[in-house]
Amino acid sequence: MQRFFNAFIILVLLQGCSTISREAGYPGGNVGYVADRYALFARGQNEQVNRYLVTLALLAPLIAETVDGSTEAKLSAERIKDLYQNIDKLEKASKKCSLPTPKDLGSKPTLDKIKTGTCEDKDAGNPEGTALSFESLSYDVNKSLNDAMKQTLDNLDIRSNTKKLIALEPTEMLKTILKARHLVPVLMRYLSAYRDVSIVFGFSIAESCQPTVATIDKAIAAEKEKALKDRRKVPNINLKGACVQVASSFARLINRTRHADSDVARAERPISDVFKAGKSALNAGLDWTLNKTHRIALLHHVNRACKKLDALAAIDHKDFEGCEVNLGGAGAEKATKTPLTKTQAAVNSLTKGST
Repeated sequence: MQRFFNAFIILVLLQGCSTISREAGYPGGNVGYVADRYALFARGQNEQVNRYLVTLALLAPLIAETVDGSTEAKLSAERIKDLYQNIDKLEKASKKCSLPTPKDLGSKPTLDKIKTGTCEDKDAGNPEGTALSFESLSYDVNKSLNDAMKQTLDNLDIRSNTKKLIALEPTEMLKTILKARHLVPVLMRYLSAYRDVSIVFGFSIAESCQPTVATIDKAIAAEKEKALKDRRKVPNINLKGACVQVASSFARLINRTRHADSDVARAERPISDVFKAGKSALNAGLDWTLNKTHRIALLHHVNRACKKLDALAAIDHKDFEGCEVNLGGAGAEKATKTPLTKTQAAVNSLTKGST
């Protein structure tokens, strides 16, 4: 009892520490804070799940490129399997006793709007968790993510602070290993996956923007009919500007022309511009969804990584059930030789798309 009391006192004293304070009071704890500030802002529980999927799609190729041996491959594949299953549990929980959305609350929230959906006693006690236990389940995902990042560093025999990797920026994720020239191919392979994930992310933002912009345009038209010139009265007017920038970033990527000015050409980063424009739209308050196509496209990169990991793991671990799964499409029946009960079920659930 004395030990428990002492631990409690220590925890109270540590409340003054910003990290502990964020762990106690910020969605997702300190990891959520770092991700919101330096990676992708996630407003609600659905968007936090989306962010985990994007992170997994970026992390898996890096893990696969750093393995050097069958045992490392097996451990790395296990990390990915854990992430699949924990992210799936998190998303399923968020849909039970779900919290009100910004749309539910409206511009003038009242107490009668703050309720946990259609939540009965049997739902609240669900052993798999609900939206009311989302933070506890988020810890499990964060731990799996941290383990996967550490596995990457272990594969490279490098020690580093994994918080630096959460930012998702390739320079941050790899600057600790670029000192070794023999790792340049690892960088090249990883950055090719980063470019693809950036474009998928951009498409998901652009498609999420479309209904939002249509709603804002209707509000603007209504204000014009009332002869009101103050557009600040139109909700989310700044969000429309951010969504327009997303469209412009895609236009710059797709309609590229060769610049005669070499200085301008050297500064071009059209794919990075798509990613940055998407981040800005999230910061402006966009309701971000990942549909089935987006999710399959993201998990395709995880599957490619798993194919390599599973092949290496099988050298010394013949009976190991890897992390490669069936994502559907042509040749899907050959995607795996052994059914992956838990992992495949998790992926099937995750690829349904967010609502």
